[in-house]
Amino acid sequence: MKRLFLLLPVCVCSLYGDAQLSISDTITDGQINIVNPVDGKLTGYYPNGNKQYEGYKRKEELHGAWNSWYPDGQLLDAGLLHKGIPDGKWSGWYTNGNPRFIRTYAADKWLQLQQEKTRYHPKRVSMPITELWVKNKKQATKYINAINTFCDPAACLRNRNETLAQKLNGNASADHYHPLFENGLLHGPFVNYFPDGMIKDSGVYRNGLPEDLWIKWTDDKKFYWKGFYHHGMKNKEWKLYSSTSRLIRILFFKDGKYVWRKDMMEGVEETAEEMSIIPRWRGKYFDQNDSSSGGGPGDHK
Repeated sequence: MKRLFLLLPVCVCSLYGDAQLSISDTITDGQINIVNPVDGKLTGYYPNGNKQYEGYKRKEELHGAWNSWYPDGQLLDAGLLHKGIPDGKWSGWYTNGNPRFIRTYAADKWLQLQQEKTRYHPKRVSMPITELWVKNKKQATKYINAINTFCDPAACLRNRNETLAQKLNGNASADHYHPLFENGLLHGPFVNYFPDGMIKDSGVYRNGLPEDLWIKWTDDKKFYWKGFYHHGMKNKEWKLYSSTSRLIRILFFKDGKYVWRKDMMEGVEETAEEMSIIPRWRGKYFDQNDSSSGGGPGDHK
């Protein structure tokens, strides 16, 4: 019995182990970092004296409300963290003040996923992402690795030895948003915006996977896709419309597998969405047997 009590704290901590973030109390490049030892409040400033970030840490993990700003004082992002894991609504803004993204996370469901993975039993699993983890760990990791829903991972490589301010500097100057957190489980509204404030894509995540109706515009804003997800896989009809809402073509999926296509208008080139999800052989469409064809975080950047 004594051994059980000794091991329990270790097991609970391990569920959040992947989220640990080492927070340095000193930074470089002329910036100032202040840590309040009483409440763990973190405050960072740019060389021009404007506040760069404000948050809290518990031990060596970010925990509580978080805000960061651009050098001119414009809000960059805001959200909540629970032991290094995002929890609730996480929002971001462009330098012009327009919204950049909305993500909704659930730290309790992240914990539930870790428990179901650790004690996996097919009859005791409540979340489809757990089943995906067992069947295709690589694909499941794409959903819970937070960076995949913000930018191309190849362009978001980071040095684990960077200080907190160094991690944030890239967000104030680069085209991509680099989340502070490495992992998280999406659960709720999901939106990306164009710099002019127009919605680029929107939908809902449930228990870590995209579900139900999604609308996604092409980068040139000439067309948009409208369709449904089921447990992260495209399902049934996905319709392509022009910016004036004229139906262009229909793609049909069954559990993430492409089945058929019907063009309502001739002469409209394939969108990047089609090029990325529909395989080809000698220029012709064919059914896909890879369950990953249902789309994923990469579809929603």
